[in-house]
Amino acid sequence: MNMFILLAAEGATGGMSTVIMILLFIAIFYFFLIRPQQKQQKQMEEFRNNLGKGDKITTVGGIHGKIVGVKEKTFQVEIAKGIVIELEKTAINYQANGNTPKKDPVKPEENDKNEEPSTPTAIDEDRNPNLD
Repeated sequence: MNMFILLAAEGATGGMSTVIMILLFIAIFYFFLIRPQQKQQKQMEEFRNNLGKGDKITTVGGIHGKIVGVKEKTFQVEIAKGIVIELEKTAINYQANGNTPKKDPVKPEENDKNEEPSTPTAIDEDRNPNLD
């Protein structure tokens, strides 16, 4: 009989350690995956809400344009002279001038420093001549 009591006590201890491990995994997932993603989503929402008329933007699909109108859930974006499309605010990825809502900019690798600079092109790629 005493043997069964000892085995039951060991089983209860093993069950408790399993529960602690599960709680530990949940905490790790929360602090390393869920919480940073929520912060990034909040940051993107704040970024999009701060955009206004005249800001040059790039959409998630890669379309460059200038905001010409702002509604509650959408932007009116001029992609060429006289061509205006209406986009959901969530379709805006970043501003064309490089203002992104990211915290840490991507740093160039050490190998990139040794390469020769590229030759300048005749067209400024960041500028859409139809929008000026």
